[in-house]
Amino acid sequence: MTQPPDDLVFEEGWGTAMDAVTFESKWKSIMSEIEAVSISRDAADYFRTAANYIAEDAAIRRFRYHLLRLTASAGLTDKDVEELGELGRLVFREDRTTDQTARIAQRTDASPLAVTIAKVVEEGTPPWPADPKATLLGAVLGAYISLRALSDASGSRPDVTLVATSGAVAGALATSASTFVMGNIKQTSLDDYLDVREG
Repeated sequence: MTQPPDDLVFEEGWGTAMDAVTFESKWKSIMSEIEAVSISRDAADYFRTAANYIAEDAAIRRFRYHLLRLTASAGLTDKDVEELGELGRLVFREDRTTDQTARIAQRTDASPLAVTIAKVVEEGTPPWPADPKATLLGAVLGAYISLRALSDASGSRPDVTLVATSGAVAGALATSASTFVMGNIKQTSLDDYLDVREG
């Protein structure tokens, strides 16, 4: 996230520690809005960049390469890759994941993204039948949007870690929910589903 300029002058009357805290809070709020505008303006670029990298890595047909892609952009460490790789093995083999997700979440040097993925897989239980494999892949692939944030050379470059973790949660949710929602759509007419009028 962009920091306040060093030569920033406080308005007259600002002098207490609380004033500084209030200013910092307001500054962060302003920067969050700027970052949101930056992402919304370049949304198609975020999508295309992530999609291109996903296609490239998927062609290798190794889960590990999806994780390696996120070491540079989203802060995954070698240890994260190792432990998330084991989590992937357990998920796709339909084995118990509780011990592995706890190992990741409780490790003090685990990256925020690694913890996010582990938490979503273990604790993100939706109120519909969900496939843990889809949830895991959604979380990992959703974090790919951080690749576009990393290359943002503008002054309003978004917080890459925040983009990655938010993308992981959103990706897991969207992937898990899409099959459920599509099933609901099939139970009504398309005209009724798409009618935006009240009623």
